[in-house]
Amino acid sequence: MGNRASTGKPTAVKAQKTLINLACPPKFVERSLSYEIDRDSFLHRLPEEIFFMILYRVPPMDLIRCGRLVCKYWLDLMDSPQFWRRLCQLDGVIYPQETGADSCPLDFRSIYLKRPFHRNLVKNWNAADGCKYWTISENGGDGFAVEPDICSYSNPVSSIAVPGCSDCWVTSFGLCEKYQVIDLWVEGCTREILDQLKPAIEISEWTAARFDCGSQYFVQVTLESSSGKVLDVFKSERYVDQWENMSWIKVSHKFCNYPADVRFVKVLHGGKDRQFWKGHYGPKITATSVMVSLVNCHLCEELSVLFR
Repeated sequence: MGNRASTGKPTAVKAQKTLINLACPPKFVERSLSYEIDRDSFLHRLPEEIFFMILYRVPPMDLIRCGRLVCKYWLDLMDSPQFWRRLCQLDGVIYPQETGADSCPLDFRSIYLKRPFHRNLVKNWNAADGCKYWTISENGGDGFAVEPDICSYSNPVSSIAVPGCSDCWVTSFGLCEKYQVIDLWVEGCTREILDQLKPAIEISEWTAARFDCGSQYFVQVTLESSSGKVLDVFKSERYVDQWENMSWIKVSHKFCNYPADVRFVKVLHGGKDRQFWKGHYGPKITATSVMVSLVNCHLCEELSVLFR
């Protein structure tokens, strides 16, 4: 006989029933049409730490979508900041340390789900998906291209020691530039955290020139308010002559003590070759990073995992 046909029940419904069966004995479920359980049910008689470790093994989105519907006790538990703070501690999620009544309010559920600190917020940071998530504002000459092996013979530059990075963007004989805008609030860095704690906003990327062709490279990073006003800016340019240097160099900057109301980080970069050669002989770019860092902040929680 073949496999039984799927019941077709939505995943959320299955997850909810699983959590209900976990919370109380089957006889109780049969006689409780409303799925209400009390504090004397099976699971609630377990030691608190064991109860928590059982919930820890449930996918977090199932807890949010289904676990909160099991009973009022579970609803209160999963809406409490202490529950999500404990999850952050178990998974080594970095968050600002609380320092009393005047500390910045923290949404631990958002921090746990979004992991806004000490991770690269740039999408497609290493050219693995072409120019996806980037907006091309200038595509001169033969336009942007992606070179799949940054150390290959056809791409004669020295090696770059960035884990997970093997591709790069390369520019042409006309100006090529593109940008990406990162919404820090959407990524989980709330306005309160940015305004009150002012964690460092660290940006970096790697660039190189061909040995046989001169090139011009630039990067501009702006911090913008919720209305789009530019609050702070970093600019860097690099001019390389023919036969001068083909080494990869890292361009980096750290924004600290920036004005209030920072919401967006806009990264704009590009360049062109300086000898007007057809093809792609301009500067190469890869490993673009924007990271919100608590390392140099006295409010940083000392946890073992610094980058997830």
